[in-house]
Amino acid sequence: MAAMRKRTIYSIIASLFIVSGAAGLAYQIVWFKYLSLFLGNTTYAQTIVLATFMGGLAIGAWLWGRRVDRTVRPLSLYGLLEIVIGVYCLVYPFLLRIFESGFVSIVHSLSLSSDSAAVLLLKLLVSVLTLLFPTILMGGTLPILVRFITQSLEESGKNVATLYFVNSFGAVVGSVLAGFFLVPMAGLRVTIFAAGIANLLIGGGAYFLGRLRFDFAVESKDEEEEVVRRFSGRQISLAVAVAGVSGLAAMIYEVSWVRLLIPVLGSSTYSYTLMVVAFISGITIGSLIVSGLIHRLKDLFGALALCQLAVGISMAATLPLYGRIPYYFWHIGAILTRTESTYPLYLAIQFAVGFAVMIIPTIFLGMSLPLASRIATRSVTVLGRSVGNVFSVNTLGTVVGSLGAGLLLIPLIGVRHAIEVGLMLNLLSGVVLIVFSTEITRVRRVATIAVAGLAMGVYFVSATDWNQSVLLSGVFRQFGKERMPPPSYADFVKATRSNKVLYFKEGASATVGVIQSPTKNGTQNVLMINGKGDASSVGDLPTQVLLGQLPMMFHPQPETVLVIGYGSGVTSGSVLTHPVSYVQSVEISPEVIQASKYFEHVNNNALRDPRMKLIVDDAIAFLKLSRLNYDAIISEPSNPWIAGIGNLYTTEFFQRCRERLNRHGVMVQWLHLYEIDDETFRLVIRTFRSVFPHVTVWQSLVSDMLLIGSKEPLVLNEEALRKKLGMPAVRADLERIQIPDVATLLSLQVLSSPRTAEYAGGGPLNAEERPLLEYWAPRAFYADRGANDINRFDERRTFGESSILLKERIESTPLTDDERLHIGLLHGDASRGNALIGYSMLVDYLSRHPRDVNVLEVMADLTERLGRSEEHLKYRERLAGLRPNDPVVLERYAWALFSDERPLSSAFAPFDARVPERLLKRCVELSADTVDYYHARLGDFYFRMQQFRAALESYSRALKTRENYDPDPRLRQDALLLQLAKCLRHLGDNGRAAGFALQAVNFNPRNEEARDFIYTIWTVGNTTPRDSSNAR
Repeated sequence: MAAMRKRTIYSIIASLFIVSGAAGLAYQIVWFKYLSLFLGNTTYAQTIVLATFMGGLAIGAWLWGRRVDRTVRPLSLYGLLEIVIGVYCLVYPFLLRIFESGFVSIVHSLSLSSDSAAVLLLKLLVSVLTLLFPTILMGGTLPILVRFITQSLEESGKNVATLYFVNSFGAVVGSVLAGFFLVPMAGLRVTIFAAGIANLLIGGGAYFLGRLRFDFAVESKDEEEEVVRRFSGRQISLAVAVAGVSGLAAMIYEVSWVRLLIPVLGSSTYSYTLMVVAFISGITIGSLIVSGLIHRLKDLFGALALCQLAVGISMAATLPLYGRIPYYFWHIGAILTRTESTYPLYLAIQFAVGFAVMIIPTIFLGMSLPLASRIATRSVTVLGRSVGNVFSVNTLGTVVGSLGAGLLLIPLIGVRHAIEVGLMLNLLSGVVLIVFSTEITRVRRVATIAVAGLAMGVYFVSATDWNQSVLLSGVFRQFGKERMPPPSYADFVKATRSNKVLYFKEGASATVGVIQSPTKNGTQNVLMINGKGDASSVGDLPTQVLLGQLPMMFHPQPETVLVIGYGSGVTSGSVLTHPVSYVQSVEISPEVIQASKYFEHVNNNALRDPRMKLIVDDAIAFLKLSRLNYDAIISEPSNPWIAGIGNLYTTEFFQRCRERLNRHGVMVQWLHLYEIDDETFRLVIRTFRSVFPHVTVWQSLVSDMLLIGSKEPLVLNEEALRKKLGMPAVRADLERIQIPDVATLLSLQVLSSPRTAEYAGGGPLNAEERPLLEYWAPRAFYADRGANDINRFDERRTFGESSILLKERIESTPLTDDERLHIGLLHGDASRGNALIGYSMLVDYLSRHPRDVNVLEVMADLTERLGRSEEHLKYRERLAGLRPNDPVVLERYAWALFSDERPLSSAFAPFDARVPERLLKRCVELSADTVDYYHARLGDFYFRMQQFRAALESYSRALKTRENYDPDPRLRQDALLLQLAKCLRHLGDNGRAAGFALQAVNFNPRNEEARDFIYTIWTVGNTTPRDSSNAR
């Protein structure tokens, strides 16, 4: 009966501790989000918060571990701690406002700079004042419960391991609940209130349960003498020290793993949550395993040593594979189609990748702490003190590890070498424990140390640096798309070599790189942050320039400007073309500023301008502490699906910006149309409109929109605009993005303020305590949609009741011929503007300038995009007549003929294939570097004309001249081999056809079309593949 009662009590306590662990992780998530809103998201601010959190847990374990050994009712004490934690968390949001107000007042009264050391110390103080008290209470819960449920020394190890497992499992549950459900659906306040209520309930239950009488036995003197005999004071000290080293190494691994995987998996808040879940899951499994073994282990000291060695060796064994993770992840992604329904599967794959990387080391890390606790425990009478000491030292190790990895190791030596430091610490710990073990024979000791040494020797001899191009490749954007991954890792590396790495730095907060990538007309430099392109010298140039120029053009006399996010520096450089007094730019990453030197050729050497002032800080924290006002604020953060970026799109942030604007001030906010859905796009515009009474929408690229918010309506002052455009620096800056006059600039306005309000509609807003955008945007990003509904509201399509500025200008002064040309060319560009506007403007222009080749090329592309086939063919024909030796022009004309005339042919009026055939053959003659492409295209033509023998010959020539791996899907080896197979089948040679198809599958096992082709031939034709090696 007593045993049954004991098991019941234990089950209740385990259930309570699961809930406690879940609430603890929910608190951690919410506290970090709350504090980041006024301390900032800089690495230093995050490190301060983490160090305070972990430091409080360490103090709590040490303090309450000692207190519980003198407590008569440990369970009631545990209940009181949980109740106080719950009460504190219920009032936390209100306390935080008080602390925030005091913090800002102190900074203002002392006139401190937001990025000064004094402010950093104040942030530490605020973090201590808000987090230390509850975390000290949280840190004491495990030692107290261990002391309560343990009656003998023999079961102490099992109890520690079991409670460690239970609490870690709760932490996994809490991470998932808070990160995927509570915060996204209910917000920060509801989440912390729910966790606080849970604490009150489990605390109340534990307190009243603790008031009952329990007749638990106390260990005997013999048991204490046994443990003293088994473990010397030196061994116990070593075990406690190893617990600290294990915690230190664990945090080095966790920080490094996150930094390694985020550029591969993407930087969304879901990805970060999944990495934490994967890490804690491994710890949970390890503690579960050791809970079933610890009471049967005869050599606990040796077991702890083997766990440490296993961590180090497993890390050394898997570390060389880490550089290939992007390639593996892309291959896994080939099984998915990016839709809303597959998003949970995508998250599961993200978790699986992280779990696979972390599982083995974290299992052994999870086993180490209970083993160290058992070794350090001399007697049940001092069990709380012993367990508290071990967990305190372990947690202090995690503090040192997180600080050391984030602020020192990764910035100084990089992620790979930081991991090597961790594994060396684990191996050294294991070797030291082996040396001082009394249970291991000399032979086994030497053998074990030799194996560890050999493993490290093999690793360091074979280790190579990770490929920087691969790490910067951002495969998460290829995940689930139609483009197939390269068939081998070597081909993947070869494909990334087209991007030359100019700069690569693993900084404290992000991995930043600059790559030089090929473009249609040359190359461009691209700024890569955690695997995502955030700025470029060509493709993004129009957006970056207009972000700087629009507010300058529409403010009557701008003097002071704030740019949020320095990036490539192009926007700041564009602002500096105007006679402003100064430009402040707030950039969170020092590495981005270093990388900007590779954009000096396009950013007007912004950093060399004495009016340019750079501040390395978080923009939210900066604006809260700054008392400066500005004539213009330009916000160009990264995409809102990235964790933390959504805070720059909240009502509170926009309100703060509005408060910092002078009377005629304007704010410009960048937002993309790609990888976002209409609902999420509307959410941002609606939030922006809730703060600024006058909002207009402008288009810089087809996929980029700029929101202009102001306290007063924008007015057209063409004389002032023309005067500003007349300044040489401003004119040159705008001309490089095809904007030479005022009318062309005005043609970029999409929505007026009333129309913006109509488009935005009603609905929820993105707020700091309801961070909807941070959770909506990653789903929209994955679905790979575009916010296309705004096109229905585009006021440039029909002036009607429109109130955009271009209409006002045309009504007062009709467009000139040059203005029509400039507007037409700008909007005729496939990456810019509105195609219908471009078409209407250029048709009129060509009626007076019929031989303008540049305009004809634009019109040929435009009419093809608009589906005007007859006009398209007419423009292609005129171009071919004007450029008879240009293979690109001739090929496009040939296919235009094929596409336009062949569908209309019949037996009575057959299609004349001689003209397109002659044109494509001429392309082969004229081409040099791209002869393989034109052979393949000629083969496509013959195949469609059912001239299979001629197609076979052309495909064979293309195969002989192509590269081993070509990103063009039409030139991939498996694609060409399959086309050869199809030709041979039509020619009746099924044996060779099957042979070529088999080669295609061997080259690319994921080519389902080739697999189906083989199946059809083998089953229907009953054919055996014959040798086709003479294809090349």
